[in-house]
Amino acid sequence: MNEENIKESYYKENLPALIKRLKNSISKIETIIDADIEDAITDDKLFNVLKAKRQASEDVIWTLKRIDELENELNGVIEEEVTVSTKKSWTKKKAEQNK
Repeated sequence: MNEENIKESYYKENLPALIKRLKNSISKIETIIDADIEDAITDDKLFNVLKAKRQASEDVIWTLKRIDELENELNGVIEEEVTVSTKKSWTKKKAEQNK
């Protein structure tokens, strides 16, 4: 067996456990989002609470996407990449061409 096959099999062998852990972490992160905000809270504490809730929601989104990616990889599903076209300035286009 070559080293690449060993690494891949070990990787694939541990993916289900990682996916399970990521799924468990979602419910724990969601408790932060669901927590009530006290009425009598100072502005700076309110700012920190809202910041934590925003970060927690971003973490949930990232985790959900990562779970999908790992499950697709584990099952051998190939997703088509969606390309987003954005308008670029002339200078940025030239800079990319010169790379």
